[in-house]
Amino acid sequence: MREVGTNPTHGLAIGDLDVLIVEDNAGMRLLLRTLLNAFGVKSISQASDGSEALAMIPGGGHDLIITDWEMAPMKGGEFLRELRSLDNKPFCFIPVIVLTGHASRKLVQQAFDNGATHLLVKPVTAAGLHHRIDWVLADDRPYEVVGAGYRQAIPTPAAHGGGEAKTGALEPLRESWTLD
Repeated sequence: MREVGTNPTHGLAIGDLDVLIVEDNAGMRLLLRTLLNAFGVKSISQASDGSEALAMIPGGGHDLIITDWEMAPMKGGEFLRELRSLDNKPFCFIPVIVLTGHASRKLVQQAFDNGATHLLVKPVTAAGLHHRIDWVLADDRPYEVVGAGYRQAIPTPAAHGGGEAKTGALEPLRESWTLD
């Protein structure tokens, strides 16, 4: 794999963010909007599915995307593959937090294989969402070409010396990535 891009939100403050919510459930969109407003996010846009979001992204100036995994008609995995495709620069480097109600190891692996930056299991809490956003803002992992798209390496304890301490901004947040 060859390094080709970086996280454009690395080092930003939460109040500087322009967030795109991609969620087919109106109640969940309202909850996310309410939490993001409470966090002081600068701007919030919303789309009801992946197709609508992909159409909005080129003109939106979004710094972060929060998307559901199970949507219709375009599911989260398909949305991520389209967003992360090699011909979608510079938008392919926008960080994405995936929401799911089903956190099986297989689904988590699929989400990261498709280009998720982080994952949040429903029910969504203020603390859980804020933690994931803080993690994304501290994330300095490069994007790499993998197959037909871009993704970041999944930081697991094994990837950092078998669970030994790793220095850097992500160390305090690393435990949220454990797939076991």
